[in-house]
Order: sequence, then structure tokens, then C-alpha cells
Amino acid sequence: MKFPVIWIFLLLSLTSAVTTFPDYPIKRARECPVSAENIGVVVGLEPVESSQAQEIYFHVELAKKGFVPVFLVIENGTSTNSFIIDKTMVTYGISDFTISTPLTESGAGKAIALSAIPFVGPFAGAKIISGASQIQQNLMKKEIQSTTLSPGASVHGFLYVPIPRKNPRGKITLRVPISKAGTNEHFDLNLVF
Repeated sequence: MKFPVIWIFLLLSLTSAVTTFPDYPIKRARECPVSAENIGVVVGLEPVESSQAQEIYFHVELAKKGFVPVFLVIENGTSTNSFIIDKTMVTYGISDFTISTPLTESGAGKAIALSAIPFVGPFAGAKIISGASQIQQNLMKKEIQSTTLSPGASVHGFLYVPIPRKNPRGKITLRVPISKAGTNEHFDLNLVF
């Protein structure tokens, strides 16, 4: 069956109209502007605050919507232990000081304000952008996922942290809880940005 030239042109036009979202450049956790480590697990964080970068990777200025996308890289540098990462247990809060060195388990939690807020369940892209399904799908696709990190494995993705829309955001502390698989051992890695 032959298609008229106009139909072929129309199909090509429609396929090129699909929005593409480039992947955010992946770094090693220690190469991120902010990182913390404990017993071989390293968490790196990079806030994407430039409106230009937000347009490139998300096709929307998230800061204007009251969010800063935070790129996380979590690496298991051990050769024998697996660790559980549960994104629903990650909390954030206002920080009144910066952390200059990684915290140990005994110092965990000192940088989080009393009003630390947990991330609950999967991020709802609809809270940021309504009526833009491709953008919503991209936000959810790029979000970090809960997982078990095998020895030598890593995971990366975004969290979308609420910020003031009109005022400077100030320092934020992100608390990432890590659990050692098969045990009751856990610790928090705190990152200030």
C-alpha cells in the first residue's frame, strides 16, 4: 500500500514534535559539590539551581514552581555488604550551619532542624506542572528510586525539594538514611546545600 507524500510528511512532523529530555550528566559521588561518607557508602549531591539547566533537563523552571531539583548519587564502595536506600525516608529541613566533614553515626541528625520533612511516596509531578504530561513523565523518570545497593553498585536520580518561590532559599540539609541489609544497623548521611 502506498502512502501519499503528505501522510509521510505529517508522520515525520509528529514524531519530531515529541519532546526530548537530555540525561543529566552522571558524576561519581565524591565529584559532586557536596558529599558525605560512612562505612564505605558515599552520597553525593548537586542542586540544579540554574534556570537554564532546569530548562535543558526538565523543560520547566522548577524554582519558579517552588522546587529545586537535587541530583543524588549513592555508591556502595564495600566489597561484601548490601545497603537499603528508601527514598520515602529521606528528610529535608532548614539548616542553620554547614557540615564541613562527613558525619559519623554518632553525629547523625545534628544538622537537621526539628521540623525535618519527609519525602512521602513517589514524587507527584502534577504538583509542579499541571497539564504537561511529557514534563511530568520526565520528572518521575529522573527521580531517584528506592533500592538495595549490592557491593560496588550505585544509584542516581533526582529529588525535588520545596523552596520559597520569592525569597532566597537559605541552606537546606538533606538527611539520607542508609540501612545495612539483613541487619538492624542503620545510619544517616547529612548533606547541606
